[in-house]
Amino acid sequence: RVAGANPAAPPPPGACGAHLCVRSHRPPSARREGVAMSSHAALQHPQLPPQQLGPGAEVRLGGVDLRINGLLGEGSFGAVWSAKVLRGPNAGSEVALKEILCRSETELMRAVMERKLLKFVSGHGAEKDRESPAAIAAQRFPSLVASEVEALGPDLWQVRLAMTKLGGKPLENVLDACLEELQAPDPQRLHVAQGYEKAATCRLAAASHCVLTMLQQLAPALAHLSLQAHHRDITPRNILVDMSHGQHRWGLVDFGLAVDAALWKTDLRTHDIGGDGHYWPTSSWFVLAYGAHHLDSYPALHQEYEQCLDLHALGVTALRTLMELWAPECQARDADSKTCADWAQIGKLMRLRIAWGRFWEDIAHFWQPIFDAFACGGAEALEKLKSNYAHAGIHYMVSSDLCALRAALRQVRDAASLPTLRMVCDALLVLIRPGKFRDEGATWPMALAALAGQPSQRSSSPARGGGRQALRDALLGDPAGNSQFAPVRRERGLEKQHMLVVQAA
Repeated sequence: RVAGANPAAPPPPGACGAHLCVRSHRPPSARREGVAMSSHAALQHPQLPPQQLGPGAEVRLGGVDLRINGLLGEGSFGAVWSAKVLRGPNAGSEVALKEILCRSETELMRAVMERKLLKFVSGHGAEKDRESPAAIAAQRFPSLVASEVEALGPDLWQVRLAMTKLGGKPLENVLDACLEELQAPDPQRLHVAQGYEKAATCRLAAASHCVLTMLQQLAPALAHLSLQAHHRDITPRNILVDMSHGQHRWGLVDFGLAVDAALWKTDLRTHDIGGDGHYWPTSSWFVLAYGAHHLDSYPALHQEYEQCLDLHALGVTALRTLMELWAPECQARDADSKTCADWAQIGKLMRLRIAWGRFWEDIAHFWQPIFDAFACGGAEALEKLKSNYAHAGIHYMVSSDLCALRAALRQVRDAASLPTLRMVCDALLVLIRPGKFRDEGATWPMALAALAGQPSQRSSSPARGGGRQALRDALLGDPAGNSQFAPVRRERGLEKQHMLVVQAA
């Protein structure tokens, strides 16, 4: 069923929305005006093979004629093709055609939700005020061109979504290849103050500028989207960057795991976990191990899982980009010309890199077994893995690593001599969540304020003094009593023992 269509009665005219064509591979006498098909009727009539897509093929979707150019990408969901509009609105333009095979009503509802969001974006593409949140979202997200649903059999649908094609390449590819085009080496273009023209500092300034533009372009669009939905799959694979005109232009694609923001508050207890575990907050790891129904006992985790999935994922993506674009070995080449301020900044950055390395290594250890279980282990292997993760207290370790990251970010911000680096750190302290309550909270307006250089409430550095216990508090989060969900203080040896349990699984 689509949009609650009743198989006993056809939906009213226009119920499926503009440019949504619903087709069924049955004889015309057996078709209904909806995608709902009874098993009995589907078995009585042999299925006709759906039209296959490929280079040169022409397809018609909701009154729009398209010609397929080539394959953009494919995965477990289906494939995405590049196509050209032959006839219809925007004739001659390039679009992306996503083909999804849905094997259950749950998967069909996801495809319908993705279409709903693409249409939500397209409805604001002609805004007169180009600086309005709706217009910004229309520039950063793809918008709907046409769509079609084909009922192939009982509990089997094929959904095709034609959407505007954003320029650029996936950020993941850029980071993996370490392409220099992502960094602008010209200090004048970066507005770097006089005295920072050394190669090492310019590289840091370029990395900071790159991350700042990504956040300043995507955060307002996501803030507007949050009124309608949560993306739940913000990763470098789904973020596009375009450098064709000498400036960074960022975009976000793939709304396949998005959920309705209004329904998420109640659906989160029964909905599956989405996205890549590298970019999960602590609450997602908690839900994986114990189930979402236990969130009620942990208000901080409940609030984080309900409101901060996209905030945290964007923050981790931005920090990874900063760490992989900045080359610390360049700093050593200019050692003789360093000032005290330079050395203070470098020292804090190296601490941040160490904290990041530990976090990323731990997350990779935790996530790979889950990925393998989803890919080939089956439900039994996954359930065993969840039990081992609950026993090992994985979410405590994730929270500890995130708190260490936040402490290092505060130190970098306080020692930074580059204004762009300070703004990036301020924004990351809002976006990256530690899995416990913080006085400053985390909302999109707060992130936008930080990116505008006007953080609503700066996260102060931990107080000095207090010896060993003060240092532990600085690394692991707030002092005792300021947190409703404080990570268990574990010795590293015990953590390694738990890691053996995880790796054995």
